[in-house]
Amino acid sequence: MFCSLDSFAVNGIDALRIRVEVDVGNGLPCFDMVGYLASEVREAKERVRVALKNSSYPIPAKRITVNLSPADERKGGTGFDLAIALGILCDLEVIPPELMEGYGFLGELGLDGSIRSVPGVLPCVYAAKQAGLRAVLVPSENAAEGALVEGVRVYGVRSLTEAAEHFLCENGGEPAQTPPWEPSHESPDGDFSDIRGQFLAKRAAEIAVAGMHNLLLCGPPGAGKTMLAKRLPGIMPELTFAESMEITKVYSVAGLIPPGGGMVQNRPFRAPHHTVTVPALAGGGRFPMPGEVSLASGGVLFLDELPEFQRGSIEVLRQPLEDRRIRVARLNGSAEYPAKFMLVAAMNPCPCGYYPDRNRCRCTQEQRIRYEAKVSRPILDRIDLRINVESLPPGDLIDTVPAESSEQIRRRVEVARKHQELRFEGRPYRYNSEVPGREIDALFRPEPSAKKEAASYAERSQCSARGYHRLWKVARTIADLANSDTITKEHVAEAIGYRTD
Repeated sequence: MFCSLDSFAVNGIDALRIRVEVDVGNGLPCFDMVGYLASEVREAKERVRVALKNSSYPIPAKRITVNLSPADERKGGTGFDLAIALGILCDLEVIPPELMEGYGFLGELGLDGSIRSVPGVLPCVYAAKQAGLRAVLVPSENAAEGALVEGVRVYGVRSLTEAAEHFLCENGGEPAQTPPWEPSHESPDGDFSDIRGQFLAKRAAEIAVAGMHNLLLCGPPGAGKTMLAKRLPGIMPELTFAESMEITKVYSVAGLIPPGGGMVQNRPFRAPHHTVTVPALAGGGRFPMPGEVSLASGGVLFLDELPEFQRGSIEVLRQPLEDRRIRVARLNGSAEYPAKFMLVAAMNPCPCGYYPDRNRCRCTQEQRIRYEAKVSRPILDRIDLRINVESLPPGDLIDTVPAESSEQIRRRVEVARKHQELRFEGRPYRYNSEVPGREIDALFRPEPSAKKEAASYAERSQCSARGYHRLWKVARTIADLANSDTITKEHVAEAIGYRTD
């Protein structure tokens, strides 16, 4: 007898519909699986065989053939186990095939018949909806995640027996419900009011967040660079539903959504260690998986001690910083992930960290040049704001004058973001930092005096075309924070001050 069920394979942050075709017939007893399968998929036959036996559904001495179609697409993961097992039960006439029409199946089987969680349930349920399926059976731990997709019922099951009873009993259970979506802008690492002094650094942080500009903080140890970076999510506006859904899909594919969890509700803050490898940062593996640049999408990617990162790890950021997406190609397939992160990096001015304080710094000029050269010019050219963070005198650290809170700064950022939303309505970009150079003059409306100031700076510094365009983007964000329709000479002058070439 022949039976065909639907399952799914993750590709990037999307999923592909897979037809699980099962045939149980007479012949030499064996269990064959075909369809361009990874090793963990081929091993499913042993998991399925034992799980059926321990669930009181022993397999008779028959010839079993399983094909995962389309056969030219590489299949990985353990999510096909449930569909294969139910397909065999359908062929053995335990479950009538008509009862499983319009259903999709996803889940890994344990040897005791339990159904275990798998990554990527959210994009798989999306694929089920697009395929016109009416319901999906998933592991109970992933049910709330799958229920985020409207228009398709998601049922969580704990065991193979429970999955079979879903079709054999009159009451197949209630569809899963997802936790309410309640976006938050709270930062678990503290508030901006914790930061004493550092007015220039906080102003640069506000501008960077308002326009999603990249930021480099350079200063001695203990000046507050990391402290400031960790508080940046607290001055970012709340996630929109579309942003939250895209981030949740990335986290779903990476297997980072906790059991019973719903949508991601906070802006991501990712701070990989400087020993991070290129695949861990950009994404990769035998089967492509999202890296730190994708897990930080919609939030902050913080690289502390930037020169200590491997040169290759830093250089891999070039393309995602420009395109806001990254494509990972490997032997067994390729995938595209979002990379809409705001890069925040921190570094010392020299190897010991105390230059230009000659009472404490003993680094030679050659050592400083070699240290700075670890970060290439192309990467620095993609960082819009570069500022020095000075150490504070002890008296300023115990100053009782209250500093601005994250909420106060966030309100100004939200106003600036609103200006950008109106300006770019109907266009494929949302922030000043994303505007292509050819549209700067038409969209940013600079005054003649501002053009003259920018041209003078470009001639003095001999900056690149990219650097010149990024200067205008920062100036436009400064104007948005000032509620100005045009870019004035003062806005350009301030933007120049944040480019410490």
